Amino acid sequence: MKRLKKIAAVLLAAAIAVGTAACSTDKSWAVKNSTETVPVGVYIYNLYNAYQSAQSKVSDSSKPVLEQKVENESAETWIKSQALEYTKMVLLLDDKMKELKLSLTSDETKTVSSNTESGWSSVGTSLEKYGIAKTSYETANTAFSQKYQKVFLAIYGKNGTKAVSDAALKTYFEKNFSDFTFVVRTLYKQDSSGNYAALSDAEAKAAKKEFDGYAEEVRTGKKTMQQVADAYKTSSKQTEDQLGSATTNLNTSTSYPDDMVTTIQKMKNGEVKAVEISSMYYVIIQKNDIAKKTSSQLSSEDGRNAVLAQMKEEEYSTAMEKEAKAYSATVNQAVIDSYSPSMFVTTTSSEAASTETSTATEASSEASTSSAASSK
Repeated sequence: MKRLKKIAAVLLAAAIAVGTAACSTDKSWAVKNSTETVPVGVYIYNLYNAYQSAQSKVSDSSKPVLEQKVENESAETWIKSQALEYTKMVLLLDDKMKELKLSLTSDETKTVSSNTESGWSSVGTSLEKYGIAKTSYETANTAFSQKYQKVFLAIYGKNGTKAVSDAALKTYFEKNFSDFTFVVRTLYKQDSSGNYAALSDAEAKAAKKEFDGYAEEVRTGKKTMQQVADAYKTSSKQTEDQLGSATTNLNTSTSYPDDMVTTIQKMKNGEVKAVEISSMYYVIIQKNDIAKKTSSQLSSEDGRNAVLAQMKEEEYSTAMEKEAKAYSATVNQAVIDSYSPSMFVTTTSSEAASTETSTATEASSEASTSSAASSK
């Protein structure tokens, strides 16, 4: 399970976590080392997230998750392994912070608190019924995310222990990223009752003719993409700018339909196309020379870090998973064994933190992961 796509969204993959078992009658904690104790609420939060992840990994979504396998092991075993691994990673991250002589700044601490407040206002009621306190939510989600990103940058950022050079980032950016502008027209309409329906054949034909005409004007230099976007804004009686633009890695982005991604990747720099996308849109696309964006992208800290995250997130997450799996911690096994993924079976994924389920989320914006203590 990869819970972060970048450090704005950073990913964590699944692996089996193994720890030193301990017998305890204290039900308040899940794992600990010589200096830190992680509340059981953090484990429950991670158990919930692992259950959510398993739902997207099983082969048959119509069957109960716990009756299936995930990555060649029973779903329950996989879920519990994931939950323990991510709980141990809380300790691992704090160890890394000490090793690298890092601490959260005042602004970063405020960001954690702010993200906790906004996230908890959305999911707190759902999480509390499972025994997850707000402090545990912060530890496992928002604070975790902030620390995860900070350690990443201390390793791969400028002056990091494995610093990536500007030259290497430039090469990666120009090879993997695409820059393009686009104008979109839907091929469906909404009636007065709010119902949607496809355009009639005549309406669809007219829409395509309009956009084919716009595309030809851009190709011949008669108009810019902004000018055709403005023309469409007027003809469609829109009130907002109709020109979209993006500089992104289409190999990892999930923001665009597959057929649009394929179209852009096959286009040459400067090429303009008007194409139907997913039988739902007609789109004018202009692909731009990515090399012209290199300087502006890498000159800003946020832009540089976004490319760095894309370049090194898999290497980083794999290394962290490996270390978490081998991390020597005291595990409150009796307490952990008392919680089963079956406790979430009657709950739909939309009821709880489905939008907050990263114990370690992107960056680029950076994800927010946090969690914390509880054990009711």
